[in-house]
Amino acid sequence: MSEVRKYGLVKRFIRFITFVDLPIRRKFSFFAVGVLFWFIVLSCVSFYVLVDVNIKTAQVLDSLLPYERFAQVTLRKSNEMTYLLSDLNGAVTEQAVVFKSGRIKSQLETIKQNLEQLNSTSIISPVRLIWQKISDNSWLDAQGNSAYLDQVKNTISDLSRLLQDIELLRNAELNGEGGNESKLKELVGRFVALENQLAESSVTFLESISTQTNRYSTTITTTISFAFWTIITVLIFACGLLAVFTFWISNAIVCPVMSMITKIHSLATGHVDLTDKIVIRSDDEIGEMSREFNDLMDTVHGMTIFKSVIEEDSTLEDVYSRMGEAFATNVGIEQYQIYEVTADSRGMQAVYPVALSEKDLECHADILACCEQCRAVKTGHLVSSLAYDGVCKQFKETPDKLHVCIPMIIGGHAGGVVQFVFDRNTLSRTVIEQQIARAEAYIKQSLSVLEAKRLMNTLRESSLRDPMTGLFNRRFLQEQASYLIAGTLRRKKSIGLLMCDIDFFKQVNDQYGHDAGDQVLKETSTIICDSVRESDVVVRFGGEEFLVILNDIEDGMAIQIAEKIRTNIEAKVVRVGAHKIRKTISLGVSEFPGDSDGFWQAIKYADVALYQAKTNGRNRSVRFDEEMWTEEEF
Repeated sequence: MSEVRKYGLVKRFIRFITFVDLPIRRKFSFFAVGVLFWFIVLSCVSFYVLVDVNIKTAQVLDSLLPYERFAQVTLRKSNEMTYLLSDLNGAVTEQAVVFKSGRIKSQLETIKQNLEQLNSTSIISPVRLIWQKISDNSWLDAQGNSAYLDQVKNTISDLSRLLQDIELLRNAELNGEGGNESKLKELVGRFVALENQLAESSVTFLESISTQTNRYSTTITTTISFAFWTIITVLIFACGLLAVFTFWISNAIVCPVMSMITKIHSLATGHVDLTDKIVIRSDDEIGEMSREFNDLMDTVHGMTIFKSVIEEDSTLEDVYSRMGEAFATNVGIEQYQIYEVTADSRGMQAVYPVALSEKDLECHADILACCEQCRAVKTGHLVSSLAYDGVCKQFKETPDKLHVCIPMIIGGHAGGVVQFVFDRNTLSRTVIEQQIARAEAYIKQSLSVLEAKRLMNTLRESSLRDPMTGLFNRRFLQEQASYLIAGTLRRKKSIGLLMCDIDFFKQVNDQYGHDAGDQVLKETSTIICDSVRESDVVVRFGGEEFLVILNDIEDGMAIQIAEKIRTNIEAKVVRVGAHKIRKTISLGVSEFPGDSDGFWQAIKYADVALYQAKTNGRNRSVRFDEEMWTEEEF
């Protein structure tokens, strides 16, 4: 088996035991069950140790300690009986014999009573009985202990009989009955021998008790050691699994989520690589969310590229062509038609694909002569036969076709319509709605560019440019400001306004002549135009003053572009004959409607910021601030 395959198997096994690919709810349910399992294992081990130690300790208390105390008492009584027997032999009266014999009998009776108490049965719990059956009790010599008790019992019986015989013979001897001396001596010898045997067996039994106690200690130590290492092993194994689980879950959940958060933050600030995909690490909800996020990034990337491409197209025809290609290639809609409302806002024309005849159109020709006949143009709302069949009377209704018409709102009114046609029997409603949603996104991205292109076309047809610089003049601004304002407010975007003034321009005319001044103005206007987007507008506002109108900008973007213009002009060397002229420029920046609800007021604010830039030393860009505006000064 190759190393790669082994690694793949190990990886799949780890993913299996860490539940990476399971749904999140089930994943953590299994994790909770796993934690409970290890908790139960540790509890069972601890319970086993506690029960085993408790049972063995109870066995010591019930078996060894009473036996030990009994053996010690028996040994002590045995030694005492040796002296009492000597006293019995030396007694000279019958009363003394009876008294001495009674003392020995008392010792034997004490041993006998202790033996009976030791042999008395006690109630043992069923758990303890079961545990004694299944646990290891090899440390306890129960048979030897019972044998000792039996031996003591028999010895006490024998000693009692011998004592009785000795007492009788001793009394007979004191009464003058001879002939019993040898027999008495024999009985005394047998009594002493049994007594010594009892003492020796007690000593031996005490040594056995000590041995059993040592074995008990060893067993308890072994049990505790076993439990300790078992718990350590379980903890290490559980911690290892927890570490692997945590790592893989973190890798499968935290990493994609953090990547998405980072990319969303970067997307909000405009600094993100849309082609950098999130690595899909699992097949759960996070993996699905990662895939959806990657699809979203692809869509945003596609939209961004699309808009940047059409911004650089030179004509409206090119933009319409790009839109058609996007509908067919990126959205998957094959049947579509783009209509444009004419400049006089009366009629319409099919601009892409260009209709060769009225038969090529899906609508009646009435809309071409009067755009108000088109429902989408008239209402400014999306018109769809998905919602209601026959909603538009101008559509050439057929049983197998559906249509969706989307107006292109440019300058506050419908500047055109995109018509999509679908086969009713081929596509489901859900698929059509998804395609329309994506197509709308492309249309929205195109609106600002279409507006700018159409506006530029309008400007080309009128004398709204400065003849020397080729820039738009103030008349353009006065006539087209309403369209700019309407489009910006409708799209909920901002316009950046840059008021630019060449520093010390009068010195150029005085020192090098007006031709040199004109050359500096031309070069400056070229640099400004090259520093902004094609959809932005540059106006020659006065003699050496320029106004730059930045369409659809984000907060903070205007001052960045102002700095770009300033640095580009500062680096430019204008050659006028044998002279090299370097000039700088000061810029005032404001935003509409962020700084003011009035467009012309925002321009005035840019002029105020320009005045601040001049006052602060020129060759700088200054963003308007409310503190700059004082009624006494302006």
